[in-house]
Amino acid sequence: MQTAPTAAVSGNTPAAARYAAEFRRIARDYANRRPRSLQKALGPSELGVSCDRQVVGKLIGHPVTNNVVDPWASLVGTWCHSGADHMLQEYNTRHGVARFVTETRVVPHEEHPGHADVYDGFEQVVGDHKFLGDTSMAQVRSPQGPPRKYKAQLHLYGKGFQLLGLPVKAVRLIAWPRTGSSLDALYVWESPQDRSADELIDEVFVDTHRRKMIADLVQRGHLRFDQVPVVPSDDECYFCPFFRPESARDGGPGCPGNRAR
Repeated sequence: MQTAPTAAVSGNTPAAARYAAEFRRIARDYANRRPRSLQKALGPSELGVSCDRQVVGKLIGHPVTNNVVDPWASLVGTWCHSGADHMLQEYNTRHGVARFVTETRVVPHEEHPGHADVYDGFEQVVGDHKFLGDTSMAQVRSPQGPPRKYKAQLHLYGKGFQLLGLPVKAVRLIAWPRTGSSLDALYVWESPQDRSADELIDEVFVDTHRRKMIADLVQRGHLRFDQVPVVPSDDECYFCPFFRPESARDGGPGCPGNRAR
Protein backbone atom coordinates (compact mmCIF):
# COMPACT_ATOMS: atom_id res chain seq x y z
CA MET A 1 0.00 0.00 0.00
CA GLN A 2 1.66 3.18 -1.21
CA THR A 3 0.65 6.81 -1.41
CA ALA A 4 -2.41 7.97 -3.30
CA PRO A 5 -2.31 7.31 -7.05
CA THR A 6 -1.11 10.22 -9.16
CA ALA A 7 -3.09 9.38 -12.31
CA ALA A 8 -5.27 12.34 -13.29
CA VAL A 9 -8.97 12.11 -13.89
CA SER A 10 -9.71 12.37 -17.57
CA GLY A 11 -12.14 13.36 -20.28
CA ASN A 12 -12.39 13.13 -24.04
CA THR A 13 -11.34 16.77 -24.49
CA PRO A 14 -9.06 19.09 -22.48
CA ALA A 15 -12.12 20.99 -21.23
CA ALA A 16 -13.82 17.75 -20.18
CA ALA A 17 -10.67 16.61 -18.32
CA ARG A 18 -10.53 19.96 -16.53
CA TYR A 19 -14.18 19.57 -15.57
CA ALA A 20 -13.55 16.08 -14.22
CA ALA A 21 -10.72 17.42 -12.05
CA GLU A 22 -12.97 20.20 -10.78
CA PHE A 23 -15.74 17.77 -9.80
CA ARG A 24 -13.21 15.55 -8.01
CA ARG A 25 -12.02 18.59 -6.03
CA ILE A 26 -15.61 19.56 -5.19
CA ALA A 27 -16.33 16.00 -4.00
CA ARG A 28 -13.20 15.88 -1.83
CA ASP A 29 -13.97 19.25 -0.25
CA TYR A 30 -17.53 18.09 0.41
CA ALA A 31 -16.33 14.86 2.03
CA ASN A 32 -13.90 16.71 4.28
CA ARG A 33 -16.68 18.96 5.54
CA ARG A 34 -19.17 16.26 6.45
CA PRO A 35 -20.15 16.14 10.14
CA ARG A 36 -18.47 12.73 10.50
CA SER A 37 -15.18 14.19 9.23
CA LEU A 38 -15.38 17.24 11.50
CA GLN A 39 -16.64 15.64 14.71
CA LYS A 40 -14.33 15.69 17.71
CA ALA A 41 -16.11 13.38 20.14
CA LEU A 42 -15.90 9.65 19.49
CA GLY A 43 -19.15 7.90 18.71
CA PRO A 44 -20.18 4.22 18.90
CA SER A 45 -18.80 3.58 15.41
CA GLU A 46 -15.26 4.34 16.63
CA LEU A 47 -15.13 3.04 20.20
CA GLY A 48 -14.72 -0.59 19.13
CA VAL A 49 -11.71 0.03 16.89
CA SER A 50 -8.96 -2.42 17.84
CA CYS A 51 -6.02 0.00 17.50
CA ASP A 52 -5.13 2.11 20.56
CA ARG A 53 -3.14 4.60 18.48
CA GLN A 54 -6.02 5.38 16.13
CA VAL A 55 -8.46 6.03 18.99
CA VAL A 56 -5.95 8.01 21.06
CA GLY A 57 -5.12 10.10 18.00
CA LYS A 58 -8.77 11.05 17.64
CA LEU A 59 -9.10 11.79 21.35
CA ILE A 60 -6.20 14.25 21.29
CA GLY A 61 -7.05 15.78 17.92
CA HIS A 62 -3.81 14.59 16.32
CA PRO A 63 -3.24 16.16 12.87
CA VAL A 64 -4.57 14.11 9.96
CA THR A 65 -1.74 12.71 7.84
CA ASN A 66 -3.49 10.12 5.65
CA ASN A 67 -2.63 10.80 2.01
CA VAL A 68 -3.72 7.35 0.82
CA VAL A 69 -7.44 6.99 1.31
CA ASP A 70 -9.85 8.36 -1.28
CA PRO A 71 -13.23 9.72 -0.07
CA TRP A 72 -15.30 8.00 -2.77
CA ALA A 73 -16.38 4.99 -0.69
CA SER A 74 -17.35 7.33 2.16
CA LEU A 75 -19.36 9.57 -0.16
CA VAL A 76 -21.20 6.62 -1.66
CA GLY A 77 -21.97 5.39 1.86
CA THR A 78 -23.29 8.81 2.89
CA TRP A 79 -25.53 9.11 -0.14
CA CYS A 80 -26.75 5.52 0.18
CA HIS A 81 -27.56 6.04 3.88
CA SER A 82 -29.67 9.04 2.93
CA GLY A 83 -31.49 6.94 0.33
CA ALA A 84 -32.05 4.08 2.77
CA ASP A 85 -33.51 6.48 5.33
CA HIS A 86 -35.87 7.91 2.73
CA MET A 87 -36.85 4.37 1.66
CA LEU A 88 -37.86 3.34 5.18
CA GLN A 89 -39.70 6.58 5.85
CA GLU A 90 -41.62 6.02 2.62
CA TYR A 91 -42.46 2.49 3.79
CA ASN A 92 -43.94 3.88 7.00
CA THR A 93 -46.02 6.44 5.10
CA ARG A 94 -47.21 4.02 2.42
CA HIS A 95 -48.33 1.41 4.94
CA GLY A 96 -49.64 3.86 7.53
CA VAL A 97 -47.40 2.46 10.28
CA ALA A 98 -44.53 3.62 12.46
CA ARG A 99 -42.46 0.48 12.05
CA PHE A 100 -39.07 2.05 11.32
CA VAL A 101 -37.59 4.75 13.53
CA THR A 102 -34.62 6.16 11.67
CA GLU A 103 -31.63 8.38 12.39
CA THR A 104 -32.19 8.37 16.13
CA ARG A 105 -29.80 9.95 18.61
CA VAL A 106 -28.88 7.40 21.27
CA VAL A 107 -26.61 7.72 24.29
CA PRO A 108 -25.11 4.36 25.29
CA HIS A 109 -22.44 6.34 27.19
CA GLU A 110 -22.86 9.91 28.39
CA GLU A 111 -19.65 11.03 26.69
CA HIS A 112 -20.17 9.09 23.47
CA PRO A 113 -23.61 9.57 21.89
CA GLY A 114 -24.35 8.52 18.35
CA HIS A 115 -27.02 8.32 15.66
CA ALA A 116 -28.43 4.87 14.94
CA ASP A 117 -29.68 4.09 11.45
CA VAL A 118 -32.88 2.23 12.26
CA TYR A 119 -34.99 0.68 15.00
CA ASP A 120 -37.55 -1.84 13.75
CA GLY A 121 -40.48 -1.69 16.17
CA PHE A 122 -42.18 -4.72 14.65
CA GLU A 123 -39.21 -7.03 15.21
CA GLN A 124 -37.63 -5.10 18.11
CA VAL A 125 -34.22 -5.04 16.50
CA VAL A 126 -31.65 -2.33 15.85
CA GLY A 127 -30.23 -2.19 12.33
CA ASP A 128 -27.20 -0.50 10.84
CA HIS A 129 -26.70 -0.06 7.10
CA LYS A 130 -23.27 -0.86 5.68
CA PHE A 131 -22.54 -0.39 1.99
CA LEU A 132 -19.64 -2.74 1.42
CA GLY A 133 -17.16 -3.69 -1.25
CA ASP A 134 -16.31 -7.31 -2.02
CA THR A 135 -13.58 -7.72 0.63
CA SER A 136 -15.62 -6.29 3.50
CA MET A 137 -18.70 -8.20 2.40
CA ALA A 138 -16.72 -11.45 2.43
CA GLN A 139 -15.58 -10.75 6.00
CA VAL A 140 -19.14 -10.10 7.18
CA ARG A 141 -20.24 -13.37 5.55
CA SER A 142 -17.36 -15.34 7.12
CA PRO A 143 -17.86 -17.60 10.18
CA GLN A 144 -16.20 -14.91 12.32
CA GLY A 145 -18.67 -12.31 11.16
CA PRO A 146 -17.97 -8.57 10.93
CA PRO A 147 -14.98 -6.91 12.62
CA ARG A 148 -15.14 -6.07 16.32
CA LYS A 149 -15.77 -2.39 15.68
CA TYR A 150 -18.99 -3.18 13.79
CA LYS A 151 -20.19 -5.59 16.47
CA ALA A 152 -19.44 -3.05 19.19
CA GLN A 153 -21.16 -0.27 17.26
CA LEU A 154 -24.34 -2.31 16.82
CA HIS A 155 -24.55 -3.41 20.44
CA LEU A 156 -23.83 0.12 21.67
CA TYR A 157 -26.75 1.33 19.56
CA GLY A 158 -28.82 -1.49 21.03
CA LYS A 159 -27.92 -0.34 24.54
CA GLY A 160 -28.81 3.22 23.59
CA PHE A 161 -32.31 2.18 22.53
CA GLN A 162 -32.72 0.12 25.69
CA LEU A 163 -31.85 3.21 27.71
CA LEU A 164 -34.65 4.99 25.82
CA GLY A 165 -37.01 2.35 27.19
CA LEU A 166 -37.39 0.34 23.98
CA PRO A 167 -37.05 -3.46 23.89
CA VAL A 168 -34.14 -4.76 21.82
CA LYS A 169 -34.03 -8.47 21.09
CA ALA A 170 -31.16 -8.37 18.60
CA VAL A 171 -29.01 -6.18 16.40
CA ARG A 172 -28.61 -6.63 12.65
CA LEU A 173 -25.95 -5.42 10.27
CA ILE A 174 -27.62 -4.83 6.91
CA ALA A 175 -24.83 -5.33 4.38
CA TRP A 176 -25.65 -3.84 0.99
CA PRO A 177 -23.46 -4.78 -2.03
CA ARG A 178 -21.92 -1.41 -2.85
CA THR A 179 -19.93 -2.77 -5.78
CA GLY A 180 -22.41 -5.45 -6.80
CA SER A 181 -24.86 -5.39 -9.68
CA SER A 182 -27.81 -7.03 -7.93
CA LEU A 183 -29.67 -6.88 -4.62
CA ASP A 184 -29.36 -10.67 -4.53
CA ALA A 185 -26.03 -10.08 -2.75
CA LEU A 186 -27.73 -8.31 0.19
CA TYR A 187 -26.72 -10.00 3.45
CA VAL A 188 -27.83 -9.52 7.06
CA TRP A 189 -25.71 -10.48 10.06
CA GLU A 190 -27.55 -10.83 13.36
CA SER A 191 -26.46 -11.00 17.00
CA PRO A 192 -28.68 -11.20 20.10
CA GLN A 193 -28.68 -8.24 22.47
CA ASP A 194 -27.97 -10.47 25.45
CA ARG A 195 -25.44 -10.95 28.22
CA SER A 196 -22.60 -11.51 25.77
CA ALA A 197 -23.49 -8.17 24.19
CA ASP A 198 -23.31 -6.51 27.60
CA GLU A 199 -19.89 -8.09 28.15
CA LEU A 200 -18.63 -6.67 24.84
CA ILE A 201 -20.00 -3.23 25.76
CA ASP A 202 -18.29 -3.38 29.17
CA GLU A 203 -15.04 -4.37 27.46
CA VAL A 204 -15.32 -1.42 25.08
CA PHE A 205 -15.94 1.00 27.96
CA VAL A 206 -12.89 -0.36 29.83
CA ASP A 207 -10.80 0.08 26.67
CA THR A 208 -12.11 3.61 26.24
CA HIS A 209 -11.23 4.57 29.82
CA ARG A 210 -7.72 3.17 29.37
CA ARG A 211 -7.28 5.00 26.07
CA LYS A 212 -8.37 8.27 27.65
CA MET A 213 -5.64 7.85 30.27
CA ILE A 214 -3.10 7.22 27.48
CA ALA A 215 -4.39 10.30 25.63
CA ASP A 216 -3.87 12.36 28.80
CA LEU A 217 -0.27 11.16 29.04
CA VAL A 218 0.35 12.18 25.42
CA GLN A 219 -1.21 15.59 25.91
CA ARG A 220 0.91 16.22 29.04
CA GLY A 221 4.08 15.25 27.19
CA HIS A 222 4.75 12.07 29.18
CA LEU A 223 4.29 9.83 26.15
CA ARG A 224 4.90 10.38 22.45
CA PHE A 225 2.14 9.59 19.98
CA ASP A 226 4.38 7.09 18.21
CA GLN A 227 4.79 5.22 21.52
CA VAL A 228 1.07 4.49 21.77
CA PRO A 229 0.47 0.78 21.03
CA VAL A 230 -0.57 0.10 17.45
CA VAL A 231 -2.59 -2.83 16.11
CA PRO A 232 -1.73 -2.91 12.40
CA SER A 233 -4.36 -4.02 9.95
CA ASP A 234 -4.51 -3.53 6.19
CA ASP A 235 -8.19 -2.64 6.37
CA GLU A 236 -8.05 -0.43 9.48
CA CYS A 237 -4.82 1.30 8.54
CA TYR A 238 -5.96 2.33 5.07
CA PHE A 239 -8.89 4.32 6.45
CA CYS A 240 -7.16 5.61 9.60
CA PRO A 241 -6.70 9.42 9.50
CA PHE A 242 -3.17 9.07 10.88
CA PHE A 243 -1.92 6.46 8.43
CA ARG A 244 1.18 7.63 6.58
CA PRO A 245 3.28 4.70 5.31
CA GLU A 246 6.24 6.97 4.51
CA SER A 247 6.79 7.57 8.23
CA ALA A 248 8.30 4.06 8.43
CA ARG A 249 11.30 5.26 6.46
CA ASP A 250 11.48 9.03 6.95
CA GLY A 251 10.58 9.26 10.66
CA GLY A 252 8.10 12.02 9.86
CA PRO A 253 4.60 12.58 11.22
CA GLY A 254 1.89 9.95 11.05
CA CYS A 255 1.72 6.24 11.74
CA PRO A 256 3.24 3.60 9.45
CA GLY A 257 0.41 1.26 10.33
CA ASN A 258 0.86 -2.11 8.68
CA ARG A 259 4.50 -1.19 8.00
CA ALA A 260 5.08 -1.41 11.76
CA ARG A 261 4.90 -5.20 11.58
